[in-house]
Parts: sequence; structure tokens; C-alpha cells
Amino acid sequence: MNNDTILCMFSGGIDSTGVLHKMFCDPEYQQRPLVVHHIFLQNRENRAKAELASVTIIREYYRAQYPQREFTYTDSIVNTSGFAPLKASRFPFDMDVCAFIAGNICVVRKDIRQVAMGRTNTDIEAGGTNFQKRMERAQNIFRSVYCLEPEVIPEYIFPVMSKTKKEIWDELPEPVRSACWYCRHPQYEDDDSASACGQCITCEEVKGFIDA
Repeated sequence: MNNDTILCMFSGGIDSTGVLHKMFCDPEYQQRPLVVHHIFLQNRENRAKAELASVTIIREYYRAQYPQREFTYTDSIVNTSGFAPLKASRFPFDMDVCAFIAGNICVVRKDIRQVAMGRTNTDIEAGGTNFQKRMERAQNIFRSVYCLEPEVIPEYIFPVMSKTKKEIWDELPEPVRSACWYCRHPQYEDDDSASACGQCITCEEVKGFIDA
């Protein structure tokens, strides 16, 4: 196995899709072995089915458009819906779960030397100090998985951190852009198709440039 593989953690949202797009189009990454991993994250926000539908469409788009770019796709299931009886106002952060799963993938795939995560300039500016602390905590979770491993810990990278969500949106091909999922509280129809609620914080955040 090549010791220069990248692990791209992919949710189907705008940020991680921007990262995936760079994996296929940016010369810095496109020649390197690639593992793409999606977490089917079941929690009280009920986004898992909507995100998986987006992941499937986007993944197959890049597979068809870049047949020369081989990649390995994997997924896992994490279910925290059992927290509901605790009546807590919080549940495990997505980035914490993502860090834990990414660490365990890297432990079993020694060729992975970098883990690409979707963080944007929009996140950094809006989240402030609290968001920075959450990012640091997630990376500590990732490193803690390696506490019994003799190998050098892979590097976290943020390929689209210099960009805003709108800039990423504008760069994505139309079939990919329209497939991205962003709503925190999807509304499902009888056929399990999902639509955005239009009221959550991420719907409000992206409404302006999506309408445009």
C-alpha cells in the first residue's frame, strides 16, 4: 500500500463535498490514493437518510466523470438516538464522532497519512472561540485513538478552510451542487424523499446564495 493515502470524511454537505471536489480536481491531491468514508449518523436531527441520498448521487457523479481516478468508498453506522430518554439538550457533536471513526480507520489502514475534513472560513468566522475549541477537542479525540499505536499519527488537513460556503457552492458542478444536503431538520415524504425545512440555522445560512 502506498504510504501517501488521503482519507476524506464525507457527509454529503457543502463543506465535505467541496473537499471531495478538490480530491478529484486539484493537482495537489488527484494523483494520490483516496479513501472516502461516510458515517450514517442516526441522531435526533434525523438527517441520516437525506445525507445518504446525497452521498450516493455525488459519489456516483465523480465515479462516472473521473473514471481514471480510483477511490475506495466505505461507510459506517453510528446511532445516538438512544440518548433521547436522557432528555438532554445536547448530543455528541458530529465532528467528535467523525474524529473517532477517522482515527480507527487510520489505525487499520497504515497507508493513510492525511485526513481531509470539511471546515470553511464561514465556520471559523461564525463559530469564534467556541468553534476553535470544538475543533481542537475533535483532533484530541482523533489522537487519543492512537495512544496505543507506535506509528506516527496522520495529519488532519482542511483543504477548503480558506473558502466561504458560497465560494465552494459556486465552484461545484451543477449536478453536485443540487445534490448537496445542508438542512439540520429534513422533512420526509411518504416515499422517503427529503426536503429542507427552510428554518434551521443552516437553511438560513445558505438561503441567500442558493436562491441566487
